[in-house]
Amino acid sequence: MKIKISALPILSITLFVLLIIFFVKYPRGFFRKQQGNTQAGFQQTLAPTGSLEPTPTPSPTPAPTPKPLTFNEMNQLYGPCVRLPVIMYHHVQDPAVAKENGQTNISVSTSVFENQMAYLSQKGYLTVNPASIDDFFDKSTSLSGKLIVITFDDGYGDFYTNAYPILSKYGFSATVFVITGLVENPGYLNWSQINQMASSNIFFANHTWSHKSVGSGNSAAQNEISTADTQLGQYGLNNPKTFAYPYGTVGSVAYLQQLGYTLAFSTYSGSTLCKQQRFNLPRIRIGNSPMSAYGF
Repeated sequence: MKIKISALPILSITLFVLLIIFFVKYPRGFFRKQQGNTQAGFQQTLAPTGSLEPTPTPSPTPAPTPKPLTFNEMNQLYGPCVRLPVIMYHHVQDPAVAKENGQTNISVSTSVFENQMAYLSQKGYLTVNPASIDDFFDKSTSLSGKLIVITFDDGYGDFYTNAYPILSKYGFSATVFVITGLVENPGYLNWSQINQMASSNIFFANHTWSHKSVGSGNSAAQNEISTADTQLGQYGLNNPKTFAYPYGTVGSVAYLQQLGYTLAFSTYSGSTLCKQQRFNLPRIRIGNSPMSAYGF
């Protein structure tokens, strides 16, 4: 009787024997080595080739501060130009009165004003009015020598009582920019005083009807200008037509031109007057310091 031996058990036994021989010949270190090599390769793939640092952002180059234009440069751009200081006051009164009325920041004491005018007189300054500026711009009339324009804003009553006598003493003229709607009100000039001074070299010009800004150029701004223009015209004043912007806010230029105005003053500082800037002319605000402190 023949016994049949299945091939499958023999194959299994053979594989088992081969595995035993393999483990005896190749201990576990083989697998650790292979595993280590694999990890090392993986790590090498991920390792950066160099240290990463943020790219520095370049600092912006600071813009240079614009240099003020020289007189020659202004003359080329906006000329003809003339060096003619236009100084600006508001109140001239006793410091105690100014403090009581909350007007210290727009007041010069009467004694200081007297000293300032005496200084200008001693230095040989002569005063001119807006008509002289107009003639320079439009007729090429010469403006040479030590000339100055003295202006007062708002038309306060202390101009008549304090400033006007001192100006007369030194033979100086002045321009007063009047808020016409406040004439005859307490603390302001009246029309009688204005007419009296207008006959003795004091020029009266437009500073609007109620001191509202005209920067918007709207109908309200135009009404401010035209009402004052009409009132001044009724008294034969403000010729040539001259304007000062309330708060120094430039605007309504086209309307001023329409009404025949030829000059308008702001409050930005400077002493070079140019024809092409005739509706934005600078002035120098004067306080309680000696005139030498303002470059005179």
